[in-house]
Amino acid sequence: MDTKKFLFALATLLLSLQISFARIDYFGIDAQILDDNNASIKFTIHRTTEFSFRFYGNIRNISSNVNCVVEGELISCKSENATAINIQILSDVVAKAGNTYNFNIQLELKDDVTRVTSLVTLPVGMIIKDESEIFPSGYRTLSNGRNILVYWELENVSRTQPLGFRVKYQSIQPSPEIFNRFYFLILLLIIVLFFVAMYAFKKRKVIVRKISRVKPEKIVMEVLDEYEKKIYEIVKKAGKIRQNEIVEKTGFSKARVSRVLKSLAERKLVKVERRGRTNIVEALKK
Repeated sequence: MDTKKFLFALATLLLSLQISFARIDYFGIDAQILDDNNASIKFTIHRTTEFSFRFYGNIRNISSNVNCVVEGELISCKSENATAINIQILSDVVAKAGNTYNFNIQLELKDDVTRVTSLVTLPVGMIIKDESEIFPSGYRTLSNGRNILVYWELENVSRTQPLGFRVKYQSIQPSPEIFNRFYFLILLLIIVLFFVAMYAFKKRKVIVRKISRVKPEKIVMEVLDEYEKKIYEIVKKAGKIRQNEIVEKTGFSKARVSRVLKSLAERKLVKVERRGRTNIVEALKK
């Protein structure tokens, strides 16, 4: 074989191997459970121009800040100049059985990922049914004062391993059917609970105290990227600040600062108002 042809073939092979073994810096999943069946799921991917993964579930609607194509279970996205790929889908990933609900998403990544986070927000009035049913292990349960949240953070996730998250939860109040069926039993339980009210009251105070220690702002900070965290801290410290001052303090480009401020405004963390030839950015109190 000619030497030049051999070197060209070798370079092509190495390039293809480099592409096939690409690594993504960050893959974030933020799932808001809406009702008995549907969940709004936001995927955030950092530092890549192309990304694809398989989502095993019925996609009712999809939107993104870049060009994305859905072919069956495969979602493929390409970006030319975006700092992050954001994908929002609506899917029926919740199964109901009586008074119990099961949130379950299954994914298959096409690239290795250095860091994966997943945040699942249960509907108001719902609690975790059984912590042994939460998958995978290594999760944290949080609260924003109204909702229970389940949070995972995984490191060095290989594309060869299945990626899934499952939470089984239930309503705080029993359904009318269950209440009518066990009406007499409930009356007996009320009598028993009357004699253990002091113990239950103390137990409840301990649980509420633990939950109240987790501030909503801390929960939000968990899912911000490094650019959003830096700019938010600057705005929070200043209270009010001009947008061009943020550019000077961070050294980021004007375009990046604008994109980050738009993201923070959508999260209700800051308010941006036009003043003359610049914008005034104000931190919102949570």
